[in-house]
Amino acid sequence: MMKKYFAFLGACLVAVLPEFAGAAGTYYNNNLYQQRYGNTGNYASSRGYGYASTYGQNTTTTTTRTVKKTKKTKTATRKSSSEKQGLVLDAGVEHQLASWKFDMNTAKSKLHYDNLMWNVIGAEGTYYFGDSTPMQIKVGGRYGVQYDESPMVDDDISQGGYGIMNWTDENGNIIGTQSGHALSVGTSKGGTQFGFNAAFGLTDFFTAGRVKITPSVGYRYLKYKLTTKQNYGVAVDIFDSTDVHPYVTCISGYLGEIQCDPFLLFYSTTGDVTITGRVVDEEGNLSDVIQAPGIAGFNIAGVDTGGTYYYEQSGTSHEYETTWAGPYVALDAEYEIDSMNTVTAGVELGLPIYTAEGNQPYRYDWAHPKSVEDKSTLGDAVHLGLNANWITAISDSMSLSVGFTYDYYSVSKATANTYLNSTYYLNLYDAYKEAYTEVTEEQQKVLEEEMAAIEGYQSDGWKLKTDKEINSVYRSMGIRVGVNVKF
Repeated sequence: MMKKYFAFLGACLVAVLPEFAGAAGTYYNNNLYQQRYGNTGNYASSRGYGYASTYGQNTTTTTTRTVKKTKKTKTATRKSSSEKQGLVLDAGVEHQLASWKFDMNTAKSKLHYDNLMWNVIGAEGTYYFGDSTPMQIKVGGRYGVQYDESPMVDDDISQGGYGIMNWTDENGNIIGTQSGHALSVGTSKGGTQFGFNAAFGLTDFFTAGRVKITPSVGYRYLKYKLTTKQNYGVAVDIFDSTDVHPYVTCISGYLGEIQCDPFLLFYSTTGDVTITGRVVDEEGNLSDVIQAPGIAGFNIAGVDTGGTYYYEQSGTSHEYETTWAGPYVALDAEYEIDSMNTVTAGVELGLPIYTAEGNQPYRYDWAHPKSVEDKSTLGDAVHLGLNANWITAISDSMSLSVGFTYDYYSVSKATANTYLNSTYYLNLYDAYKEAYTEVTEEQQKVLEEEMAAIEGYQSDGWKLKTDKEINSVYRSMGIRVGVNVKF
């Protein structure tokens, strides 16, 4: 399995550095001046000693020794410039553009943070054991803060909304389904992120032309926290009727546009209820307005619009802390342009475990501060990381670097856990129990079902668990500037 990972990562590196792998004879050298005029010893021998041609063999011997000495000097210099030994510290700052989203398979809900911006500081130290032991240990850490504001969208519309309940007539026939549809947009700011990684590698274990490749295995940890305030939204309940229902609540408009009237529930003075929409006459024509039911003896006592309302949440409406952490394998490639400039590129493939804890304070039916918790197991999530850097020396021990980073985290079918507010449901249970003797037999059956559900919540520890529910993706792309120091 490890060989397959390295083979895949190697293919990615070849794609990143297509010209470097076969560029052994075509490269730029910052010492062009020295190369062009570096054979002055030969020039002096052939021109200076050439006038004393009677020396013959001595001239040839002197020239040969000069050439050999020059070759040895060049070889020693090259080895010293490329040797990797001791501690190298790389510290820098990075500006990232990112996005995070997750959706739910059963609940049909989506939540996404768009246009996230991070300012990140980080440092990474690599200790090289030296030529006799071509191994290295790398340890790094980073901390970031959210830059400016970013929008958050909580979408309970585009996947069809959420089911509420089925309605039946007096004969038990299902006349339709009540469903909810909500959308809110909030502002995210003040987020933070923290990460670290540790790896063990085999220094320059592979070569491809002038490219040196280091394989490594390690562990990476990334956690970010996002908070949303100033959330504004709209919720609408609609009624999807069946053929049994005498009213139509959704109609087809211009170019096939579907328009649905909001759910309406009328109460009578005798306790009966009816659901209405646009009235259909005997010829199948629809009325232009929603009408109250014209039932003999039905005296309206009240109207219920269900979950149809506009809302504002000025405080914290959503708060999520998400972690991706697990092992990885990586390949890092290095191409030395000359003694002053180097290009590096790396690819990383990881198998992190995904964990997200959320709090939605305005959900009075959920527990706080932990309302939801989503988890995956090893193998459910994947991380792909890419990086490239240009490093230029400013002294024997210090270099400047400019680079690019890209990270992609994804998980499918993670487990969703929802924590309920026990006080809210126990109070609701007591209210159902108190009303039980004062309602009709049909209504008692409904109350019995609701009370049994609450008893089930309690026996499960006030936690609802849904397997294979969460799909989540986090992406980031950054520009980094740093300083490398050799000790």
